[in-house]
Amino acid sequence: MKVNKSKLFKIAHAILKKGEAENFSKALKSAWKAIKVYSLMLVGNVEFTFKKVNGEIRHAIGTLFNLSYIKNNTGDGDTKHADVICFWDCEKEAFRSFKAATLI
Repeated sequence: MKVNKSKLFKIAHAILKKGEAENFSKALKSAWKAIKVYSLMLVGNVEFTFKKVNGEIRHAIGTLFNLSYIKNNTGDGDTKHADVICFWDCEKEAFRSFKAATLI
């Protein structure tokens, strides 16, 4: 699994800038978790858990594998929302997203 380190550091900086981590070390740890899930979703279905904005814990099975949306939208220019990971929810059959810092 090859990790896009540029995307990793963009996520970590976005987490730190939004105050979702105490220091860069913790932001980088959250970013690593998110980038691992993201990388695995590129090759298949992944089961993961995150905390929703309303505080509810959500278990999801998501993928980015074989989706034309991802292939056509490869730009990573938006650093304002770099910490938001979008995915295809296999259970609800719709696109969903979560903040990288909320991944459990």
